[in-house]
Amino acid sequence: MPRVLLISYSAAAGGAERVLLDWATAIEDDAVLACPEGPLAERARAAGLTTLLLPRRSLVLRSAAVTRLHAAGALVAHAADVRRLARNLEPDLVVAWSMRTALAALLGTGMAARPYAFVHNDFLPGRLIGLAVRAAAARAALVIAPSQAVARDLDPRGRLAGRLHVVAPGVDVDRFAELEEPPADPPEILLVGALVDWKRPDLALEAVATARQSLPELRLRLLGATLDGAEGELVRSLRARAAAPDLIDAVAFDGAVDDVRGALARATCLLHCAPREPFGMAVLEALAAARPVVVPAAAGPQEIADPSCGALYAPGDAQAAAVALVEIASDRERAAEMGRRGRRRAREHFDRRAARTRFRELIAGALRPSRAQSGARPAGQLSLVTVTHNSARELATLLDSVHRHLPGVRVIVADCASRDESVEVARSRTGVTVLALGENVGFGRACNLGLAEVSTAAAALINPDVELLDDSLLRLAGEALRSDRPPRLLAPRVLNGDGSLQDTAHPRPGAPADVIRSVIPPAAVPGRAGVALAPWRSAAPRRVGWAVGCAIVAPTDTLRALGPFDESIFLYGEDLELGLHARQRGIETWLWPSAHVIHHRAHASAVAFGGEAFERLAAARHDVVRKRLGARRAALDDALQALTFASRIALKTALRRGAERERAQLSALRAARRGEPGR
Repeated sequence: MPRVLLISYSAAAGGAERVLLDWATAIEDDAVLACPEGPLAERARAAGLTTLLLPRRSLVLRSAAVTRLHAAGALVAHAADVRRLARNLEPDLVVAWSMRTALAALLGTGMAARPYAFVHNDFLPGRLIGLAVRAAAARAALVIAPSQAVARDLDPRGRLAGRLHVVAPGVDVDRFAELEEPPADPPEILLVGALVDWKRPDLALEAVATARQSLPELRLRLLGATLDGAEGELVRSLRARAAAPDLIDAVAFDGAVDDVRGALARATCLLHCAPREPFGMAVLEALAAARPVVVPAAAGPQEIADPSCGALYAPGDAQAAAVALVEIASDRERAAEMGRRGRRRAREHFDRRAARTRFRELIAGALRPSRAQSGARPAGQLSLVTVTHNSARELATLLDSVHRHLPGVRVIVADCASRDESVEVARSRTGVTVLALGENVGFGRACNLGLAEVSTAAAALINPDVELLDDSLLRLAGEALRSDRPPRLLAPRVLNGDGSLQDTAHPRPGAPADVIRSVIPPAAVPGRAGVALAPWRSAAPRRVGWAVGCAIVAPTDTLRALGPFDESIFLYGEDLELGLHARQRGIETWLWPSAHVIHHRAHASAVAFGGEAFERLAAARHDVVRKRLGARRAALDDALQALTFASRIALKTALRRGAERERAQLSALRAARRGEPGR
């Protein structure tokens, strides 16, 4: 299925980001969201979206010269993020959500051959930035704006005709129609939105203060917070104004809330003050809640409300806004009728299902033809085997992703005496077989027991801290079962939680590439030579010495013939042993980068050992290489490992970068060879 990668620079959960979540979940194809950690990521995960985490950067765009320089640097870094994600995930379409990401897509040279859509949610902030944003829009395969006002601002000459579409965000009217409570008494005016200068919360206080001269009981409630969470000069000035005699005890600062329905139920009407609001979700939600609105006669809000359901005033005119507030708040019957008409307008012109459908259709039209897919998709011929030990949270994520992307594929969970809810999590899901082993028998033996339960032609051995991005493991199974190819072990491309590549495919220990990279870091070698040193970077299928066992797909009979794992190994080294054993049996290991998974590296073993167990890893590697390749090769591999760590320490020291991890690895290797506890 085509993969759509949506990228947001912002971690917030404002109006634009709420629309992002709503529309992303409407895409029937595989959708992946990349954004910084924060409210948006939290809500995305709760909605079932696969979420990659980007670095969090400042939202400030225009300020002092130093701040502008920092903003430029952040944009360049974001462009590198976009380029890396596009290269590693190979999506069929990148959706750049808002201006910064569109500019990043334009700057990302790796995006040149990859189409992107640009969802433009704001007015252009200035001439120079406006020129850059228009250039990004000109390169986009599809541009979507939330209102005619934003579309005109972006494309005043109509040069994007055929590619620029206005899709107004929608609202679930029925969700707000549940609120049939009468407004509060005394009357309450509601202001919803981030507390930032351009939304003019100061005007709201002045309008209510003026209106209170006619309606002294009138109150104002502000729902929203600053974007950075810190109380700056604006908030302090608002609080000072609210403490003045004409507003004292009449203004409430409630901060940001997840659900505005309760506040709307109490409100007599919604007041909106931003003179250049791109759309205005708060206005639309007020109409859905059958509450009249008082909005500026400009930009997005005037496209949402009309005189039947709202009062429109000249932007920036607090006196005119006050007059409208008094007229609505002093006539409950009129306010109720305006509310009913507003709800009707929201249902007829801003239906959420219609907006989601339109977005989905536009995205489908912009998708490039899917990459040729090698092999068949063998429905019912793949099972997944995973081993758990106190892995409840990670297992839940894995099983959720299997349910999304591989419905109907059976999962066998071999649990090694977990003390948490791992078994309960597994048993609560359909299509999951649980082997509660009663004791910790070790990873290899548990995996072999799980494989014994597989009845399909292909099996995937997968760690519980893996998350599926799509259905590509099914395609990988099809490749593994090809009758015109010999049996192979196939490993997908593995990504970290930020979308970067994980080093999970390696040369055979002691091979020329292994020797070279002990001195020369693969990152310092570009192109094909660098891929030889770091096979995990390959963009094409590639035979490798061995692959990390977080995700391996092969014919079930092939795995059983290999073991697949040596049960004498309790923990660590099983995947290296499998790769070397398979090679001795004439079975090759291949990296297959068109298949992708995320490996979160949430190892239960790291918790058990208080971190990375470097000495155990070193000892296990030595034992495996000695068993499969002989004592001389094991000694050479130990020397190459020591040289690797020492060279990295020297390089990082020269660059004045920390090398604590490499020092710990070198110390553990020496201790393991002496048979002494690590220091």
